[in-house]
Amino acid sequence: MFCKSCLYFAAYLFSGFIRAETPAALVTFVQQAVPHGEIRYRATFTAASSTYHLFTLQQAERKGVLLVRQAGNTQFEIVGADTSFGPSTNEATEIDAVMKAAARLLNGPTSNGFTADTAASWRDVCPLGASLNELLTPISGFALSSNSTLGILRDLQRSDAYVVEPERAPPGSILVCPSHFTPQGPVIIGFAVIVGADRCVYGPDYCQSGAWHRLGTLSDWLRINQSVAPVSGYLLRAKEKHRPPSNSGNPSQSL
Repeated sequence: MFCKSCLYFAAYLFSGFIRAETPAALVTFVQQAVPHGEIRYRATFTAASSTYHLFTLQQAERKGVLLVRQAGNTQFEIVGADTSFGPSTNEATEIDAVMKAAARLLNGPTSNGFTADTAASWRDVCPLGASLNELLTPISGFALSSNSTLGILRDLQRSDAYVVEPERAPPGSILVCPSHFTPQGPVIIGFAVIVGADRCVYGPDYCQSGAWHRLGTLSDWLRINQSVAPVSGYLLRAKEKHRPPSNSGNPSQSL
């Protein structure tokens, strides 16, 4: 369960994860922007005449990526933070090109970055969509194409899934809390979970190599995450062979 009491507080020697030539001002900026979590430096690169610094971070069971743009020696702003630098919900912008560069750094030069994949790849810092697909695809025939919380939300919004109220979400529902950040912080990595028959939520724990765990009761999870960003709920329709012989419009025929 994602809560302040179970987050890793960044009180360790952060400079141990950053190259010696990394500006001290950047270290201070990231420490302040991500007050909770384990942060690791990945790379610095130049794109569109700007310098960008790439980090990975972990917050409770969640893992993600953070991209910081540098303007001058002491001016920084966060331009991206999520479970993955996947397709965004916005139109193509300069930042999208930056995200592609970040994706290539994270996934290797052969990564196709932002092409329309049919299923989320396991080759990612946080393969959240791929983990969800292991459960969802065999039942629904539907596959998430992204590992980012924004991409997962976009895929579900474009699907024929039922929209459900998170507080009343039936078993099998997918709840998505998008990642949240502001240019100066704080950064909170989002997540997606599945509601169980016991009214608890379950998700992959990336502190435990992505193994699925019970993360808390539905009410507790919503109370904590709805204070970060709006939570959306969806219930996918089951494939025909999984549907009981009853009215086709009944949500009980879904996951």
